[in-house]
Amino acid sequence: MNGEKIIKDYIIKERLGLGAFGTVFKVLKKSNNKIYVIKKISYIGLTPKQINNAKLESKILSSFQSPFIVKYHESFEENNSLYIVMEYCDGGDLNQFISKNKETGILLEEEIIWNIFLKILIGLAELHKSRILHRDLKPLNIFLKKKNFDIKIGDFGIAKQLEKNRFAQTIIGTPYYLSPELCEELPYDDKSDVWALGCILYELCTYKHPFKAKCQASLVLKILQQNPKPIHENYSQNLQSLIYLILDKNHKTRPSCYDILHLSYVVEKLKVFGLYDKAELIY
Repeated sequence: MNGEKIIKDYIIKERLGLGAFGTVFKVLKKSNNKIYVIKKISYIGLTPKQINNAKLESKILSSFQSPFIVKYHESFEENNSLYIVMEYCDGGDLNQFISKNKETGILLEEEIIWNIFLKILIGLAELHKSRILHRDLKPLNIFLKKKNFDIKIGDFGIAKQLEKNRFAQTIIGTPYYLSPELCEELPYDDKSDVWALGCILYELCTYKHPFKAKCQASLVLKILQQNPKPIHENYSQNLQSLIYLILDKNHKTRPSCYDILHLSYVVEKLKVFGLYDKAELIY
């Protein structure tokens, strides 16, 4: 063990990522010899509100036992930091998956796109059912496991518990996935996450963002005023229609996760992939 860094019962194997509020490590738990991921959030320089938000991520993860949400193992505080221990997803993140496939120059098969989309959709529906907004849904925060091609939503660092009949008002998220209501600094709800899901679906079909610009001001204008270019004609009309349905600039008419899960052609796909029962259990 010479030179190895140890946190509590965990040996740090490698650093996986570094974000604004945390560092993510791949670790080995000594007591059971299993691989996990630890997210370390240092309290140094954080306000009391930011510390509470960090603890909220742990609380959110611990409340879910879903095959489509990254599984929580434990959390603890040590050396003025919070450590959140989660399952390790050995397939990397969806952004890496998209990048690797883009390099081949071959578009994803439609069935692969549906498989990924439906699993994210069910996980997001579970969050929304519990009145939790993710607020930063993007390929970097969606993780893959090689076994059974499992897809899991993770990184709840800026998630928010939505009070009943209330809209959130903090402007937050990644620019490419910002909804029109966020761009206009309007109150928003779960439909903003749905917009981000639509952006991810478009990216799976094209390897491109639906809206892209050289600066954030131009990007905001495109999100508010333009429609994305059609996906390749080889994809089904249902897939094309679903993208435009989800990327509805009016959040009032944009479908919720519940609405999408009850579209007839989505129901058929859920049955094809053996996911119908899991979706039905949510509602």
